[in-house]
Amino acid sequence: MIDEVIAKIHDMNQRRMLFTVSIIVVILVVAILSLSVAQIKVGVIESFCIFMDGVMGVEPDNFMDHLKMYVVYENNTPRAIGAIFAGATLAVGGAVLQNIIRNPLADPYTLGISSGALFGMVISVTTGFCILPFINDDYQQFVNSFVFALIPTAVIVLVSMFKKVSPTMMILCGIATMYIFTACSTMIKYTMDPDAYAMIYTWSVGSVNNLQLKSIPKMAFGFLITIIPLWIWHSKIDVIAQGDNQAITLGVNPNLMRILCLVFISIGTSIIVCHTGTIGFVGLVAPHIARRFVGSGCRQLIPASAALGGLMVLGSDVVMRLLEPGLPVGVMIALICSPIFIIILVKMKKNAW
Repeated sequence: MIDEVIAKIHDMNQRRMLFTVSIIVVILVVAILSLSVAQIKVGVIESFCIFMDGVMGVEPDNFMDHLKMYVVYENNTPRAIGAIFAGATLAVGGAVLQNIIRNPLADPYTLGISSGALFGMVISVTTGFCILPFINDDYQQFVNSFVFALIPTAVIVLVSMFKKVSPTMMILCGIATMYIFTACSTMIKYTMDPDAYAMIYTWSVGSVNNLQLKSIPKMAFGFLITIIPLWIWHSKIDVIAQGDNQAITLGVNPNLMRILCLVFISIGTSIIVCHTGTIGFVGLVAPHIARRFVGSGCRQLIPASAALGGLMVLGSDVVMRLLEPGLPVGVMIALICSPIFIIILVKMKKNAW
């Protein structure tokens, strides 16, 4: 009997792992295909060869080869890789937030973390102001984004410490903070020149159009600093998802774990927002889809959500480039994920989680 149960658990874990691996394979295929999506004609195999030449440092021979190298390696490659890291980071944040807050509507966007990060970046770009004046100019945007991303986190933590609040109340606090930062960003937009306004508007929607190769290491760091500690703490996060009283009984400090998770999610979100702006719905929808296949245990849920989030942003960017290359990827994600969001609202039970 025990052997049969162990075998079933083993088979279930294998199926869950197979799902994540399958999504990763699909990501690789779509990423390779995305290299050839351009206004000039470049074949899939040719684009992959150009990519490999760029990695190996091979110089093009003529003008047309230079142009293809620029399109494939300098433009399409950072867009594809950056889209994967952006979606994966936001999806991991959403998966963990939904568990520690026990609310299916929690993600970096609805909690105001993304809006706070965007507001900090807007201040840095428009006024040159930095919370820490001694910081190098290259890191001012990130510092501002991180500090302002922590404000919604602080609001939620303080409210939950001084008053026992429901998961729904936490979400409402985050949404209220999000609207405050959005309103402040809108006010600043009216003082900008048209060029700066266009840039901030693109950031507010979410775009991977302007990513460069030098952006990829920073985005990779944002992804790793988010997923590694959260995955290490997966068992504690699962305990918190069962309730604070049970967590305390098992020796887990729920408030401390929430603060630590929120801080690391804020760091990763801030780095992503500095490069792509606020991309909504990914952190909300990807974890829900992943739960359908791998369950709610964070050991499987975190990597599965990361893979789905990366695929969502990458796939949306490819579709958008095929339809209208200049549009931000956030538009397509909103069109795809909004109906799913409505379904989540309709199916949500009376209790938040």
